[in-house]
Amino acid sequence: MSLHQLQDAKEQVRQATDIVDLVGSYLSLRRLGRNFVGLCPWHDDSRPSMQVNPERQSFKCWVCDIGGDVFSFLMRIEGLEFREALEMLADRAGIILAKPHQASSGASSGDSQFDRRNLLAAMAWAEEQFHRCLLTAPEAETARQYLADRGLTDDSVRAFHLGFSPDQWDWLLGQSANSSFSPEVLERVGLVLRRSAGGFYDRFRGRLLFSIRDARSRPIAFGGRILPGHIPSDPERTEAKYINSPESPLFSKSSELYALDLAREAIAKEHGLVVMEGYTDVIMAHQHGIRNAVAVLGTALGEKHLPIIKRFTDSITLVLDGDEAGQRRTMQILDELLALFVAHEIDLKILSLPTGADPCDVISSQGSEAFRERLTQSLDPLDYKIAAVTNGLESAPGTHRVSLAVEELLGTLARAMPTSARTSSSNLVREQQVLARLARRFGIGEETLRVRLTFLRREQRSRPARRGHDALPIETRPTPVEPWQRELLELLIHEPSILPHLADHLAEDGIGHTHCRAVYAAALQLMHDGQIPTFDQLMLACDDPAVKSLLVDCDELGREKLTSDPQRRLQDLLQLIGNQQQALRHQTRLAELNQPGLDPQHEQEVLAELFNDLKRRQAGSTPTDG
Repeated sequence: MSLHQLQDAKEQVRQATDIVDLVGSYLSLRRLGRNFVGLCPWHDDSRPSMQVNPERQSFKCWVCDIGGDVFSFLMRIEGLEFREALEMLADRAGIILAKPHQASSGASSGDSQFDRRNLLAAMAWAEEQFHRCLLTAPEAETARQYLADRGLTDDSVRAFHLGFSPDQWDWLLGQSANSSFSPEVLERVGLVLRRSAGGFYDRFRGRLLFSIRDARSRPIAFGGRILPGHIPSDPERTEAKYINSPESPLFSKSSELYALDLAREAIAKEHGLVVMEGYTDVIMAHQHGIRNAVAVLGTALGEKHLPIIKRFTDSITLVLDGDEAGQRRTMQILDELLALFVAHEIDLKILSLPTGADPCDVISSQGSEAFRERLTQSLDPLDYKIAAVTNGLESAPGTHRVSLAVEELLGTLARAMPTSARTSSSNLVREQQVLARLARRFGIGEETLRVRLTFLRREQRSRPARRGHDALPIETRPTPVEPWQRELLELLIHEPSILPHLADHLAEDGIGHTHCRAVYAAALQLMHDGQIPTFDQLMLACDDPAVKSLLVDCDELGREKLTSDPQRRLQDLLQLIGNQQQALRHQTRLAELNQPGLDPQHEQEVLAELFNDLKRRQAGSTPTDG
């Protein structure tokens, strides 16, 4: 697809998509004057702060400072790239898009097989091969019997697209001979492995397969389980019980949750998410009506899961298997997990099952109501930590074990709430409750505990920031837009006729802020193509959601200045730009003078230029040439 075709497609899709209908399919909206309002999905919103403007076909949350059009809304709410959002909206509107034109971008036909759409198609094809094999192939009888023994129904097998890969080195490769997918494509998505001597072989041979899908129900990976009693075709082969697809252009295991696509509606209805550890746990939960259950994918619940979780809920219950290993793993990451969820204002609860039990067994043997009752008894992480640390510990003040327990719990509190909980009234109340509980439990004065907590916080702040896997995320705020650059965009949006005059005095690289420069560059390109850089045209020309948000912001605030004289504003802006350009030249020349070994003739030229600039300033004349 050429650039011109892409712009035409974007315009066609934008005109066919009503932003009120789109946003309303995710949020509950109500009319307020000429706009619609709803609760913002990107912060804890109790008073509707999301505004949807049907005339401008834009949205804006002034609390989050997030805005944009139909494309950027879908990109943010679904976690998509621009091309994916365009395709999704085109499908929604019944518009058929032209396929990307590799020749125009210099890509070879060999490169095109690795584009995202083809990789997704390869995974969908593989899922169908594995699923059909499980349902009908004689060699999958053992897998079918295993599922029946676990109590999983045929309906669940179909709903979760379970599959089976025969214990053959090249079964899937053989199936691919009748498809359009090369072994290299199958390798790219982790379905086959390359032999050191040349050729390929199947990765998941002899395994029951769990299809891992993204939030849009597209297969992106597989989890494979060796069946009990399985004897590999190669007796010398030692195999892990479970393996997942490797990291690929489609799949990152620490950012995905199993069955999230099937759980979405129930998450909204139940106002929360239940996170389990195993595939069969989740399938059994759904089978018994607990449809807001998902699973992590061979990794602990952590930082990279938060963006996708926050799209759907701010309440999570983490269900732990009753084995000792699972409990130990949780204790190892509990402090980090607690701090992470407190910082992102997500309500986390932990349910620990009886020793030796997993959710699949508990639900199948006791039923869904008994499991739901257990969920109501979940503990928040602090209570869980207190229960674990004080289990079997006598409340004898002054003993070494008690001192160690109190120190550990206060350390957890200091790491979870490092700023004395001043930023959140709920955290402040929680902190007070914990200190009161510890005081009662161990017979230590609350003030003594608070003094020690303050010391631990101070000590923690003095330590160097951690790096690596255990470092907590640091939110980076975007560079603020300078007032003159914002004024430039506001003028440009509402008075696009000024652009030719502005272009004579300001080059694209004269704008420091990345997003402002992107808008200005788009406006210059539109002018070069003979088009007027209106707000709508600029929104179409810019794909970055952050740039679209800035455009909405400048359009909204610029409307408040429409009564001002645009020519006067333009002259003031050019004067300011000229002053800044002159100041920059002045700094550059001074830096040159400070360079050692400067040529005497060049030094005289620099001094003369500085002197002339000074005379112009004193005369009140400011050059505005770019």
